[in-house]
Amino acid sequence: MIGPAPGQPVEAEEFHVAVTFRKDGPAVTGTWTDGAVALEKFLGFVGSHGSMAGVTITLWAEAGGVREPLRTWTKDGGLVIHREA
Repeated sequence: MIGPAPGQPVEAEEFHVAVTFRKDGPAVTGTWTDGAVALEKFLGFVGSHGSMAGVTITLWAEAGGVREPLRTWTKDGGLVIHREA
């Protein structure tokens, strides 16, 4: 799926946040229809778990069953913005 141009809002039906504690390991997930709430949850997880080695926190947008990463956080890599929410 090709997303909107940079700077354009993401059209999504749902937003998901996932916190994984090791690669391909268990995750804590949440789903919201409001992108602002999902971003707030993402940032909260970065604050509470972002300094832990091996943790990856990802914010996804989903439309038509297709997920697109918006932001990812790891301790070593910091914040990566794939697309603005």
